[in-house]
Amino acid sequence: MLQRLLLAMAAPVVLAAATPALAQASPTQAATDAGTLAGTVEGPLVVFKGIPYAAPPVGPLRWKAPQPATHWSGVRPATRYGYACPQDGAHKEPWAQVGPQSEDCLFLNVWRPKAPGTYPVMVFIHGGGFTYGAAGVPLYDGAALAKRGVVLVTINYRLGRLGFFAHPALTREDPNGQLGNYGVMDQIAALRWVRRNIASFGGDAGNVTIFGESAGAGTVQIMMGSPASRGLFHKAISESGSGISALFPIRGGAINAEKVGQMWTDSLGLKDATPDQLRAIPLADVIRNGRSFPFIDGKVVTRSPGDPFYHNQEMRIPLIIGGNSNESSLGGMTEAAAKALLGAEFPALQQGYIAMTGKPSAAATIDLAEDAGFVLPSFALADRHAANGNRAYVYYFDQVPVDLRPTAAGTDHGGEIEYVFGTRPVEHRWDARDAQVSTLMGDYWVRFARTGDPNGGGAPRWPAVTTLPTTYLSVSATTEVKRLQPVQEKAKANAMGGAQKQWAAMPMP
Repeated sequence: MLQRLLLAMAAPVVLAAATPALAQASPTQAATDAGTLAGTVEGPLVVFKGIPYAAPPVGPLRWKAPQPATHWSGVRPATRYGYACPQDGAHKEPWAQVGPQSEDCLFLNVWRPKAPGTYPVMVFIHGGGFTYGAAGVPLYDGAALAKRGVVLVTINYRLGRLGFFAHPALTREDPNGQLGNYGVMDQIAALRWVRRNIASFGGDAGNVTIFGESAGAGTVQIMMGSPASRGLFHKAISESGSGISALFPIRGGAINAEKVGQMWTDSLGLKDATPDQLRAIPLADVIRNGRSFPFIDGKVVTRSPGDPFYHNQEMRIPLIIGGNSNESSLGGMTEAAAKALLGAEFPALQQGYIAMTGKPSAAATIDLAEDAGFVLPSFALADRHAANGNRAYVYYFDQVPVDLRPTAAGTDHGGEIEYVFGTRPVEHRWDARDAQVSTLMGDYWVRFARTGDPNGGGAPRWPAVTTLPTTYLSVSATTEVKRLQPVQEKAKANAMGGAQKQWAAMPMP
């Protein structure tokens, strides 16, 4: 169950000091601290693709914190997406159509309004269980959001074992260094790039919103509690990131990241491996069955994602957080999982869900499992964030494309993304209600990025979280404000009580 929940979560980098943004040479050019870029005009936007934000993490830089990007002379074309980070397996889902792959993959993309001005910045962190996905897939095209008056950034970051790997040999090589969570370090390096350079793209470095889905939502939560990311963003949106996951440490305890890493290298016949031997492992071996997750390293990832909210240690910034109506599509949301999460309270909560939903026992139990394991923990983080004196907004997304409605159990995990980005996949159709919901979601997200408040524009009023029971916005063709029912509040409290015990039991490195 822990691994299933970690799927839904997906280091500070010492770079050159921030430099003043250089004036643009032309509307299609932007000057960065590594060189000048040339983008392309797409209607009212200028789009820059494949921008290197750090040095290629290859050869001696594999399994090291990201380093500054190499400078170039002249004008570098920024017209194609950069390589996706390596990942194992072929997937048909829209978020997994990543294109060519290479270890040289630390690229980002920028959509900006062509009209002169200073715009809010939105930085998207893709999902994929920390193992799959890329910034350049069609689902994450930033045009529809950027046209609303923001600078939209999407980023790659190292995945699987390339992004999340610890080993005693690497620790001995640099015992005081930044170790293990290289994918999170990459994300922070991208945010540092944004702070230094985004003014050249018309962006306001003092008004940055990060938003992510699934694994990306998990790292939104991680970065809200990480000292390494302080000051790099000013608002946050967490889409289907749970908040209940307990991360094991890099070392210490019965299981830790270094032991897991050494078990893998031992299986390759590399006992007592040196750092050079590790970096010489063929890429195919590294990514094969290479599912990996963040862990607590003590410097970059200092707590499990939800834990800082319960210690009043998360960033004091506005937050949107929520989940979808069929998160069980991710898998693992079973009766056994619900029993493990809820313990002795499970039978009473199960009966409460049967009464609340009017569904048969099996279906109501799945609702309970996905609520306790996914949706309600996100709501609980909003409660804590509000109690700590911060603005928080909670949503529950329940819109399904017209051609999927007859058989859908609700909005699948990740199903809100096409509505937020306005990027309907070719695999299915939308009707007028779908288009309406897409406009609503994109407008909410952009208004929040602009002001920290999603309300306005005649949209249904979305109240901030204040007191229990949790107030949330149920988003569908009939968007409306709701409150959790008593049995949902009980399930939320029970699930988060168990999570807090797990967090407390994890040894610190």
